[in-house]
Amino acid sequence: MMFSFFSRKKNILQTGLLEGMADLHCHLLPGVDDGVQTEEEAATALRALSEMGVTSFYLTPHVMEDLPLNNRSFLEEAFGKWQAALPPGIRVKLAAEYMLDAAFASHLADGYLTIGNDRLVLVETSYLSPPPDLDGMLYDLTVNGYTPLIAHPERYVYMEREKYVSLKNYGYKFQLNLLSLAGFYGRLPLEKSRYLLKNGLYDYAGSDFHNLDKHRRGLAHLSLHASERKELRVLLDHNNEIFYK
Repeated sequence: MMFSFFSRKKNILQTGLLEGMADLHCHLLPGVDDGVQTEEEAATALRALSEMGVTSFYLTPHVMEDLPLNNRSFLEEAFGKWQAALPPGIRVKLAAEYMLDAAFASHLADGYLTIGNDRLVLVETSYLSPPPDLDGMLYDLTVNGYTPLIAHPERYVYMEREKYVSLKNYGYKFQLNLLSLAGFYGRLPLEKSRYLLKNGLYDYAGSDFHNLDKHRRGLAHLSLHASERKELRVLLDHNNEIFYK
């Protein structure tokens, strides 16, 4: 009975973990990708997230071949115009989530939109298969003075445990999607996220927010053991350190 009491899960909204969180991965810049589409939708989402405790955000719109307009200058212009419409008390910075596709290297000339002074570049791949030269693309980032931050590594069905360890040994960083721990993306990402969290392989966490209703439903199912809360607290502290550095 005593063990059951102390190991009881708590919903993330009951833990206080979201209070003061800086979110490093979200799609809240209106109308530029598959995230929020209007300024009104963005304002509603930001007010709701603020009520949950999250008031600082790195906006990370998708940059990929399928969105040819989304280069640095276009996104910086859209971000600049939108900032005036922000609800009070919200802090935002601009980065991007880059797909490791055939167009990725072309953005180097403009300089990648990065997270923090550490020049972290948030990158992703297809969930089903890696690009043909995954290792080479990540290495090229480091040669050019950037550090790859691999978005939601738990969602890549092709990655085995040995590959996660190999990528970490190269000094690359991992970002957890919070809702992976709720089973929001299915059983395999849930199992992988628990493994990566337990073994200290994550560096940061993010919401990967796209839609308020889906986000709320995901959080309603996100319950954590005490050990998971402790491990997640470390990641969220890292988030705040890099946002406010």
